[in-house]
Amino acid sequence: MNVKDKLLEKQIMKQKDRFKINRIENFMKTLILFSVFTFIISCEKPSDCTEHYFSDKYKTYIYSNSGSYWVFEDTILGIRDSVSLISQSILFDDNCTPSHRPEEKLQQQLTSSYFKGENNYNWTAYGNAELNEYDAGYILGWYSDNGGNAIDSMLINGIWFKDILEFTTTNSKYYRAKGIGLIKKEFSMIGSNDTTYNFDLIKYHLNE
Repeated sequence: MNVKDKLLEKQIMKQKDRFKINRIENFMKTLILFSVFTFIISCEKPSDCTEHYFSDKYKTYIYSNSGSYWVFEDTILGIRDSVSLISQSILFDDNCTPSHRPEEKLQQQLTSSYFKGENNYNWTAYGNAELNEYDAGYILGWYSDNGGNAIDSMLINGIWFKDILEFTTTNSKYYRAKGIGLIKKEFSMIGSNDTTYNFDLIKYHLNE
C-alpha cells in the first residue's frame, strides 16, 4: 500500500469516527429532549384527576327546567321583576390541569323584566361542580354547597317555605328554598348605594 492510499484510509477512518460521534451526540440530544418533554408533561398534568359532579343538594336548590319563572316585588318601591329561565345546559369538561379538575359545568340563559344584563335584559348564570357554586348576578344571586345560613322556614306573602339557605355578601342577601329556588333578594348595586332593593317572591312556576 502506497503513501497516498494510507492517507486516504486514514481520512475514511476519521470520517467514520466523526459519524459515530455525531450519532451518539444526536442520540443524547434526543434523549435529553424527550426527558425534558416528559418532565413538563408530568408537571402540567396532576396525579389527581378526580371527576366532580353536581351534588344532589346543589340540584335541589339550583336546577330548574326551561320555561320556569319567578316573579318578585319590591316591598318598599313596588317594583316588579320577573325572572324567566330560557334554557339550561350541563356539560362535562374533562380538562385536568394544576388549576382545573374534570367537572360538570352549568349554564343558564335567563331574562329579567327589570334589570339589564350583558345583553339588554338577558343574563347568563354559571355553575361549576368542583366547588359546587353558582352565580347569576343580581337577578338570582349566588349559591354554594359549602356556605349559607340554614333557616328552617320563612313566611313570604302568605306562603311558608321550608329548608331555606341564606347567602350574604357585603351588599346583598339571597334566600333560596329547597325545590323552589330564589324566594327573596335584598341588594344594592355595586358603586351605587343610593337604592337598596328588597324583593319578595309573589308568584312562581316550575316547568315539568
